[in-house]
Amino acid sequence: MITRQIKSKCKRCGREAISEEFILDPIFKMMVCPECVKERKNQSFVQSRAKVKEQAKAAAEAEKKSRPAGWDAEDSEIERAFKTKQSSAPKIEKIDDEHVKYTCKKCKYEFVFNVYKRMPGRCPYCGAEVQGV
Repeated sequence: MITRQIKSKCKRCGREAISEEFILDPIFKMMVCPECVKERKNQSFVQSRAKVKEQAKAAAEAEKKSRPAGWDAEDSEIERAFKTKQSSAPKIEKIDDEHVKYTCKKCKYEFVFNVYKRMPGRCPYCGAEVQGV
């Protein structure tokens, strides 16, 4: 038995397409042809890329404005090294005279460390030694 494919006209763009290919699109809130869906996805992709580029450009300009005169590549390198050192250093918050909240620099696990008894001597999660207290 031979089946004929029925062509329908898209309500959005007026193009004709096979009725089985129509898609219920949540953005247009109607059945549209595959070409309309492709156009919408391509347009949203282009808009999102343009938005990301604008944000990156604005962030770069703001960073340039915040830097003092005479800033060079060496200063940027020193700043980057300082940030990596700060991120790897353990974070210590004082709770009271005897206890501190210690964040392990290896696994970022937070636990309470007793300063006077020096307990626990290692991170309970990964076993790294407690340093800097």
